[in-house]
Amino acid sequence: MEPPLFIQIDENPNCAAMDGLVFQPKAPPRKVKRVRISRDGVAQWCGISGVTGTGVPCPALASPIDDSGDGACYLVSGGAWGLRLTCETGNFGESYLLLGGDGADLEFDSNPTDTADEVSSRSSAPL
Repeated sequence: MEPPLFIQIDENPNCAAMDGLVFQPKAPPRKVKRVRISRDGVAQWCGISGVTGTGVPCPALASPIDDSGDGACYLVSGGAWGLRLTCETGNFGESYLLLGGDGADLEFDSNPTDTADEVSSRSSAPL
């Protein structure tokens, strides 16, 4: 079993601040390259990365979880300043994303191995 994941986003220039939330991953995190989201009523694929507390990109990571409201889904988390999405319609930040449990809205990195530095750069840290 994976350790619980605590996500808290402080005030930053990328996305809105967010009080701490705890999630229970069901499997180790995997790097994500792109996600499909609906923005302004249009489904689109967007590049995605995490953002460290100094504004530097880091990997976006997804883990399957069980959510009380959405059932089985994927939690996508990034760095101390959340996630940065790059879409055809523009760039924007999010604190985290919950996507469908079937994985159809995720494009995983072809090299799934995370280094210790990449995992430790996330804002979402084990409790």
